[in-house]
Amino acid sequence: MMLDVCLSCRIQAEHQPGRATCPRCGRPLTVLDETTRRPVAGGPAPAPAAAAAPTPAVRRTPTRPTPPRLRWVAHRPADTLPPRPSPAPRRRTVPARYGQIPRWGLFDVVAPPAEEAGTDPAASLRRWLTFLWPFLVAAAVMQLLRYVTLMVNRSRPIPAWWDLGTLALVMLCGWVAAAGVVVGLYYFTRWMIQVRADSYALAGRSDPRPAWAVLLMTALIFVNVVGAPFALVEAARAAGGPGVARVERAVRRVAVAWGLVNLIGAIALAYRIACLFTDSVQTGADAMAWATLAFAASAVFARWLGPRLDKVVVTGDEVASAPPRRLVVAA
Repeated sequence: MMLDVCLSCRIQAEHQPGRATCPRCGRPLTVLDETTRRPVAGGPAPAPAAAAAPTPAVRRTPTRPTPPRLRWVAHRPADTLPPRPSPAPRRRTVPARYGQIPRWGLFDVVAPPAEEAGTDPAASLRRWLTFLWPFLVAAAVMQLLRYVTLMVNRSRPIPAWWDLGTLALVMLCGWVAAAGVVVGLYYFTRWMIQVRADSYALAGRSDPRPAWAVLLMTALIFVNVVGAPFALVEAARAAGGPGVARVERAVRRVAVAWGLVNLIGAIALAYRIACLFTDSVQTGADAMAWATLAFAASAVFARWLGPRLDKVVVTGDEVASAPPRRLVVAA
């Protein structure tokens, strides 16, 4: 089979006898064998000049060898191409800031190892209260004995050894009781920090207050009358659960008793300071009476508080039994 090929337009068509010029540009056609792609001898002669359409003079280029295969590729006009989409504006991202590590998603709850009795702050505080209140009772008894001795000495003389002995016992028991109270405040502060840490851990958070702030609210005398109950209630509300109301009632009772003990202690301290600036026998007797009452009230409070430490704390069972709180999108 033969083909008519125009070397100028690069088009080809099936050979027709008598067609000698290209219908597009009017130039002579070359007859090629379809299989060998070589010119066929005795091809059609070029058309006469009179029959050819008038064409402008074109500079002819030398004939180049025909490629073995011809491939037609159609390109879309440039004016019909769709416009390129403009790049989306870059959004300015602001990194999120968290006060603590977010705990989103599922995570395994690993039970903490059981603490030994010697390192558990609650056990240490309860044991110290059990050890402290007898010394407070002994200090109150010594104050009362000294008060009775001074009352008897107003009407009759007493032996010198008795006077010196009761005075030494009063001083010794007073200093031991004061040191016991200071140590008790240390154990109380440790217990408060642990309670707040456990309560916030139940809520999946950490204590937002630094340790020094909890220390000031708990260990500072007369300030802890308001600071310690506030710290307990704040921790219970952070943990949540149905036990919050129970804890608030228990903390309220402990706060009232704690406030009465501190009030008596403040009056006794004021009388003791007044004795330093006066020689009045009555002022000294009143100071001793208030000191006796302060030691006795402190002993009763320490004995009463020990078994009630667990009532001012929200337990994990109460939080686990509380219904889960879910946030939904309002329509």
